[in-house]
Amino acid sequence: MKVDELPVDERIKRIIRERGIEELYPPQAEALKSGVLEGKNLVLAIPTASGKTLVSEIVMVNKLLREGGKAVYLVPLKALAEEKYREFREWESLGIRVAATTGDYDSTDEWLGRYDIIVATAEKFDSLLRHGSGWIRDVKLVVADEVHLIGSYDRGATLEMILSHLLGRAQILALSATVGNAEELAEWLDAELIVSDWRPVELRKGVFSHGELFWEDGMVDKYPANWESLAIDAVKRGKQALVFVNTRRSAEKEAISLSSKIAKLLTKPETRQLEELISQIEDNPTTEKLKRALKGGVAFHHAGLSRVERTLIEDAFREGLVKVITATPTLSAGINLPAFRVIIRDTKRYSNFGWTDIPVLEIQQMMGRAGRPKYDKVGEAIIVARTEDPEKIIERYVHGKPEKLFSMLANEQAFRSQMLALITNFGIRTFPELFKFLEKTFYFHQREDTASIERKAKEIVYFLIENEFIDLSTEDEFIPLPFGKRTSHLYIDPMTAKKFKDAFPALERNPNPLGIFQLIASTPDMAVLNARRRELEDYLDFAYEMEEKLYTNIPYYEEYRFQSFLSQIKTAKVLIDWINEVPEARIYETYGIDPGDLYRILELADWLMYSLIELYKLFEPKEEVLNYLRDLHLRLKHGVREELLELVKLPNIGRKRARALYNAGFRTQEDIMRAKVGELMRVEGIGSKVIEGLFKYFGVEMPGEVKGVQKMEKKGKRGTLDDFFK
Repeated sequence: MKVDELPVDERIKRIIRERGIEELYPPQAEALKSGVLEGKNLVLAIPTASGKTLVSEIVMVNKLLREGGKAVYLVPLKALAEEKYREFREWESLGIRVAATTGDYDSTDEWLGRYDIIVATAEKFDSLLRHGSGWIRDVKLVVADEVHLIGSYDRGATLEMILSHLLGRAQILALSATVGNAEELAEWLDAELIVSDWRPVELRKGVFSHGELFWEDGMVDKYPANWESLAIDAVKRGKQALVFVNTRRSAEKEAISLSSKIAKLLTKPETRQLEELISQIEDNPTTEKLKRALKGGVAFHHAGLSRVERTLIEDAFREGLVKVITATPTLSAGINLPAFRVIIRDTKRYSNFGWTDIPVLEIQQMMGRAGRPKYDKVGEAIIVARTEDPEKIIERYVHGKPEKLFSMLANEQAFRSQMLALITNFGIRTFPELFKFLEKTFYFHQREDTASIERKAKEIVYFLIENEFIDLSTEDEFIPLPFGKRTSHLYIDPMTAKKFKDAFPALERNPNPLGIFQLIASTPDMAVLNARRRELEDYLDFAYEMEEKLYTNIPYYEEYRFQSFLSQIKTAKVLIDWINEVPEARIYETYGIDPGDLYRILELADWLMYSLIELYKLFEPKEEVLNYLRDLHLRLKHGVREELLELVKLPNIGRKRARALYNAGFRTQEDIMRAKVGELMRVEGIGSKVIEGLFKYFGVEMPGEVKGVQKMEKKGKRGTLDDFFK
C-alpha cells in the first residue's frame, strides 16, 4: 500500500513521507485495513522492526484529529517511555501535544489533561486509574506495547487489569513481536488479529558448534572454534554485533575479552572518539571494567549500570562507534537497538530451581534484534551450542513456537493489590459486582473457572476486612476504610501496609534508621540484596549486636526466612551507609553491588519511606516521631548526615555540593545568604547556574543566567548575597 492511498488526514501522510516512507510494509498495510482506523480493537503480532510503532502512530494521530480525546501508549520500561516520547514529538507540528509520565505513584497528574498522547509505564497508568484522574474519561485509545508481558509473573497482572478496565470504554491496540496464543488474546480483547512473519530485513538463523555454523537452510560455514570469532567477523565486515549472555559478570568478562581483539580493527578517529566517551563516565568499580572494554569499541549492558551509562552506550552503538555489546536479556525487552548479527551464547540460566531453559519467547525476542532496516539486507541470529546438540537447539528455538501466555492474576501479591483497588477506587460494592468484573479478565477468559477465582477473591477480601483495609456492612456491602484507600493510592501491596501498621507501636518507642530500613526491606515491595553464604555470619553477628533496634525477632529456625532476614539486614546496612555519606564506590565494593543496584534500592526505599510516613499519619501520629521520619526520608533522598539537612533543601544542592559547602564553612542557609558570591563560586561544584538557582530560591532575580554572575564578578562586586537582596 502506498502512503498516498491511506484513508487518513493528508497531514499524517505528509509527515510520513517526510520520513522518506512512500510505501508501507505488507503487515502494516494489512493492519491498517483491518478496521483499526474505524475504531476496531486490534492485536498486531509481527516481528521486531516490521513497523508496529508506525501503525500505532497512524492510528493514534488519525483518531485524535478525527475525534479529539486522548491516546495512551503503555510501555514496560522507563527507558522505552523516553524513547517513544522523543519519537512521537514529531507530531507536535500538527498541534498534537505529547507527554511522558513514569514515576510518582501518589499523584493524579492533572497536568496531563493538557496533552493528547500520553506515554506511560503500565504501573504509572494503573496508579493514575486508581487516583481517578479527571482526564482519563477522555482516553479514546490505549496502545499496549510488548503486550506479551501480560504473561510476566511480576508485571503481567497490572497490564491485564488496565486492559480489563478499559475494555468497552476505549479502543485497544495490542502490539507484540512474539505471542504463542495470539488468537486467545484477540478473542479476549474482542479484537481483529494480524499475525505475520514478514520482516523488512531477511533473518538467517543458525546454530554454532565447535567452529561450525549450521544454518537452518542446511548450509554450513566454518569459523575458528571460539564463538568470539563470530563477533570479530561481523566487525571485520564493517558491521555490529549484539551478544546475549545469562549473567552480568559474563557480560563484563566477555566484553573485556572481546575488546582486546576488536581494538585492532578500529580507526584512529574511532579510538579518539572512544577516549572522549570514556571521559564522560564517572569512576566506580563497575565503570572501571566498562572503560576497559570501551577502549576496544566494546561495551557491556546490564541492570547494574546506571541509566546515564546505559544511554551513553546505546547512543554510541546507534552511531556505530561501539561495535559490539555484550548484554543480559534485559536489552531485548523493547529498546530499539538492532545489529547485523545477534549471538546468543546462553540458552540456560540459573534460577531458584537450579538451571532452567530460557523460554522460546525470550530467545526469539533476542533473535529479532538481528538486521538493521536501511543498513542490512540480511540479519543473522546465531545460537551457540555449548554442550547441547545443535539439532535440538534448532528444533526448540529456531522452529519452535513461543510459549502460550497465561494470566498472572494467579500471583497472589498482584491479585491482592488489585482486589483492594477495585473496592476502594473503582466503586465495587458487593461480591457479585466483584465477580462480574473478574469475568472481564484474561484469567477468567482462559479458565472460565468461576469457582477457583471466586474462592481466591473471597480469601483476599476476608484478609482485607480482618486487617481493616475495608469493612462489610450489615447488607454485605464493602465499605472502603481510610487505611485501605490510602494503601491503594500509594500503590503498595496491602501486605506492605499491614507490616508498617503492625510496626508502628515499636517504631514510636524506638525510632532508629536500622529498625526502619529493615522494616522497609522486609516488605514484598522492596527488592533486597541477596546475602551470600560467606556473608551470612557477619550479618547475623551484626543483627545480634543491634537486636534492640529491630522491630522484629531474629528468625532462628526456618532456613528460608533466616536467609531472607539476613538479606534484609544487608539491604538496611547499605541504606545506613548511604545516609552516613559513605562514598558510592566504597558501597559498591563493600557489598559487591553495581551502581544500578544501588539506584534501584534507593528509588524503592524512597517510595516506601514516603508510604510509611503517609500511613503513619492515619494513626494519631506523635509529632516528634513524624518529624523524625520526615528528616530520615530527606536524608535517604539525598544520602546525607543530619547536619546537612538544611543545605539539601536548597535547589540543585545534593550530597556532594552540600558537604563541600559545609566543609567550606557554609553550614546554614543564613551562612549562604551572607556569603560573598566569589566565595561560593570557589566551593567545588558550585557554578554560576547553581548560584542563579540560589538567587531565585531566596527571591532575587538574576540579570541573566550564567552571564549575570560572570558580569558581576568582572565588575568586582564584593557584596554579600544580602547586599543583592536589598
